[in-house]
Amino acid sequence: MSDVRQALAAKFRPAIRFTNYGPLIISADIEGFRGVKAKLTIDYPITALTGFNGSGKSTIGQLMLCGYKKLSMSVLGKRFYVKDFFPLSAADPEPFTKEASVTFRYQTDKADQTQELTVSRSQKEWSGYKRQPERNTEYVGFTVYIPKVERRDLSIYNASNLQLTTRNEIEDAARRVSRILGSNYEEIYFQGVSAKSRESELGVAKRLGATYSENNMGFGEGRLIYTVRLLETCPEQSLIVLEEPETSLHESAQYEFVKYLMDVVNRRHHQIIFSTHSSVMMDALPPEGRKLLMRDSDGVKVFDNVSSSRIKTALSAGENGHFVICVEDKFAQSLLREILRRFDQNLMESVEVLPFGDNKAVVSAMKAIVHSGQRAIAVLDGDMSPNEKEGVYCLPGTTPPEKEVFHSAAASKSLNDSYAFDFAAFRAAYPDYDHHDYSEYIACKKSCSREVLESDCIRAFLDEVGKAWYEGLCAKIKVATS
Repeated sequence: MSDVRQALAAKFRPAIRFTNYGPLIISADIEGFRGVKAKLTIDYPITALTGFNGSGKSTIGQLMLCGYKKLSMSVLGKRFYVKDFFPLSAADPEPFTKEASVTFRYQTDKADQTQELTVSRSQKEWSGYKRQPERNTEYVGFTVYIPKVERRDLSIYNASNLQLTTRNEIEDAARRVSRILGSNYEEIYFQGVSAKSRESELGVAKRLGATYSENNMGFGEGRLIYTVRLLETCPEQSLIVLEEPETSLHESAQYEFVKYLMDVVNRRHHQIIFSTHSSVMMDALPPEGRKLLMRDSDGVKVFDNVSSSRIKTALSAGENGHFVICVEDKFAQSLLREILRRFDQNLMESVEVLPFGDNKAVVSAMKAIVHSGQRAIAVLDGDMSPNEKEGVYCLPGTTPPEKEVFHSAAASKSLNDSYAFDFAAFRAAYPDYDHHDYSEYIACKKSCSREVLESDCIRAFLDEVGKAWYEGLCAKIKVATS
């Protein structure tokens, strides 16, 4: 998966972005829709919008669809307008303000130039559509796919008179669906049907010796097959907006679905924006694709690289009276906890150390927590640069904490004595091995607990370096928490 992530990031470089993705939206300023005021920057071809209910995820996704004309050569394509998503009625007299507007900035064929267009209210009509670029747009909301059984369409009402017509194949659909759902599908296709001069189409699956149509599929299975078909058959360089695609998918399927999204974008150069409450889906994306929305009386603040579920955990800790310390990963979390325990037990019990991802995610998470009214600081790895005036500190040392610990003589001795593992020989054999995976590799080789192994090495390392190694950081944390 890392190769696909890197391939997408490379294709998204400004110098070649237009060639790969066409006039995609790279930022938008939103004002006055359902109370949403926000600035969104697109940093990756797939963008996940996460946040608590009512934070503006759907509003932003729907407005993105209003940024394009439909393709001039398209017969079936649909164009979306603001009025499609924000209708005026007696029940909703003001879904937007009189000054409501959305300013889109599109990538152009010149890397350092953007095209800027604003859609705004002009008396009773919306203006600003005429100069928009062309692009196919697709919206997969909650009602786009409704099971045929619930619709009671012709395949249900006229089941006894149903006749089969054209069969449409979707290349590689069975393999893709099998990988996402973790079950072996032999075939996936769409079967045309007719009855009493009416026509429709049914998704059909063959699995475990049984063949069945979507009339007998679960919602998650049917919606996934519909979505895969859409992504594989709509025009290349489309904009697709998905509403909570994790619905009715188990966690493994959610993770595999995001992998599939990266694959299809790599092949077909779509731009995809989806809303989600799933930490699994957020974590499957690289940090550049994650946007956390937090709403208050001033509007919607967008925080990059962060998952809403992790922020929720941090806010719960803050509400329980704990000062939140944001770190990069679980190893940094374990190391800092042990450092604080040794320095001051009372200090350790008053804080909550939580991992958030890479250094950008850590800083963004800290800012989001502070924005919510809770107290927090960020502690990055030792190879990063601090900004203590902004609440950003660093662990001691000059390298990532895994290297600081495992490369020490004390940790090597602990691994040899307790686990009969020669770390020096391992480093000599695999000099470029990813330090993030040291623990996992050793634990797998020795069939032991990764967490216990890490704890043993951290304690041995801290015994060796002594209090002088970490007391400067601890003193700063103590001042920050007071």
